Amino acid sequence: MFNLSKAYYGYDTIKSDSYQRRGYNIIKNLDDSCAWAGYYISKFDKAYATSQFPAALAYIDTAISLFKACIVTARSAEKIQYAKYAMATCNSDIGIVYNKQGKNEKAVAFFLEYIDVAKASNNPDKNEGIATAYNNIASCYYDLNNFEKAVQYDKAALAYRILDKNEEMIAISNIFVADDLDNMKHFDSALVYLNRARPLVNKLRKNSLNVHYYDIVAQTYRLKGDFIMAIRYYKITIEETKKINDKFQLMRCQKMLGICYAGMFDFIAARQAFLLALPAATENNSPKEKMEILQQLVDLEEKTDNIEEAFTYLKQLIVVKDSLHNDEVSKSISEIEAKYQAKENEKTILQLEKDKEIQSLSIRQKSILNNFLVASLAAFLIVGFLGYRNFRNRQQLAIQLDEIQQQRIRELEKDKQLVAVDSMLKGQEEERSRLAKDLHDGLGGLLSGVKFSLSNMKGNLISTADNMVVFERALDMLDGSIRELRRVAHNMMPEMLTKFGLDEALKEYCNIINNTQLLKVKYQALGLGHRPDKSTEIIVYRIVQELLNNIMKHAGATEAFVQLIRQDKRLNLVVEDNGRGFDPSLPENNIGTGWVNIRSRVDYLKGELDIHSEPGKGTLVNIEFKL
Repeated sequence: MFNLSKAYYGYDTIKSDSYQRRGYNIIKNLDDSCAWAGYYISKFDKAYATSQFPAALAYIDTAISLFKACIVTARSAEKIQYAKYAMATCNSDIGIVYNKQGKNEKAVAFFLEYIDVAKASNNPDKNEGIATAYNNIASCYYDLNNFEKAVQYDKAALAYRILDKNEEMIAISNIFVADDLDNMKHFDSALVYLNRARPLVNKLRKNSLNVHYYDIVAQTYRLKGDFIMAIRYYKITIEETKKINDKFQLMRCQKMLGICYAGMFDFIAARQAFLLALPAATENNSPKEKMEILQQLVDLEEKTDNIEEAFTYLKQLIVVKDSLHNDEVSKSISEIEAKYQAKENEKTILQLEKDKEIQSLSIRQKSILNNFLVASLAAFLIVGFLGYRNFRNRQQLAIQLDEIQQQRIRELEKDKQLVAVDSMLKGQEEERSRLAKDLHDGLGGLLSGVKFSLSNMKGNLISTADNMVVFERALDMLDGSIRELRRVAHNMMPEMLTKFGLDEALKEYCNIINNTQLLKVKYQALGLGHRPDKSTEIIVYRIVQELLNNIMKHAGATEAFVQLIRQDKRLNLVVEDNGRGFDPSLPENNIGTGWVNIRSRVDYLKGELDIHSEPGKGTLVNIEFKL
């Protein structure tokens, strides 16, 4: 009933209220905290939809309190898990309200709290919820003009959309990433993600999705300065918008069309587009859009020396600005009034709960006598039953003790295996470090000494021209040997890793690959100010090294993206390429030495490895560790 109430709200208020009342009538005589929480969530939905944000927050806080009570009184693990996940969803709803209010930092904290709970849960809808939360975080950073973080979280959302296999949301997530990249002026990269979305858009043939897709394509070309292509796609967007009768989007596209024509100095076409958009902005009650259209008309008329027209539009612009200021003042007053009403509602709710407790106590007193009589009769039966159960419990206890012992033995064996693996990995890295030092300091120094001695001998020897050529060639070969020796020593144990940590070591390694011009690698790291322990740094470095080697050897890629993010006790690694890709489900694609090494290292750090790849569509590897 509450879900139906939410679904109807916005276009059939009477039906929405009817379903909410029917839901309330079902639960009003129930002593079920979770059911009552659902009622307050439905009230939150309505308050949020009408922008009554203080009231919405009061309702969702009440729902959270009821879910907490449900966790205390629940008799089944399933209901406890349900209540915990529902509480996390409420935190996500709080984040949405704060985002709408412009309190983006607070909003991000609530979204991240939801993500932590969702990842640990077994809820079948968690991938969709996590992806949505990542998109919401991206929206917060987008509003703050921090587009680098916005694209980071939109890419994280895209990975979960792929896991969820929802084609429409995969297309939308690709469009979100493209929008972020547009604002970072990475237009070619934006077109790559739009091209990934195109086949899904064409397959689904959904008008609302078409509008979103073609609008961002047009935006990309407009920001790129290709106004001809931008105009072409804005016209397609307008045709698709007419099919869904979205008057606001239609007005906005007309405005953008005018901006493109003005950019091409086609002022006649620009004026026509702006004059189509202007009455639509008034009709849609969109003062900010109307201000922008009027400003465009003022600029256009000035450029074409129509000073009187420019002055007319300027006067209209001033009126709209004054009106918008008054509306903002009224909105502030309404918010204060809503906060007061929310507090009054909370008092009413508390009083109703007290009345309910008094009624409940009266019923309990009447039932005590009946319970006592029934209990006396039951006591005789219970004594006999307890004797039998005591015997059975002893048998079961003996079986359980035996199972616990076996489990303890298995755990000790597993711990022993982990210690062995730890010792082996540490031994390997120590041996690598020793060999690297011996090669660099011992054999490297010896070869350098030989070169120095031969160079000093060169001037003191009398030799033919042919012998001198041979002598020079020998010196060149010696130089090559020294360089190769240093490269081998560096690969065995990079000096940057031991001295300056994982971030600097990976940055240097990616730069070395870029200098070879075999592959263009973009590296990004966040939150690595506090270094992980040494063994974790070495293992993560080896994983990245192995993944990039695989890309260079097998992927046929031109670009790769390495991203390392640390958040509290979590370390997330993403390595993405635009290569030929492969099918991870085929056994022959999972038995190579490289993948075996990567999986063993991930397992050692108790991480989770996700591989997303399709033939011809590149590969994305996502690894998450708990530090």
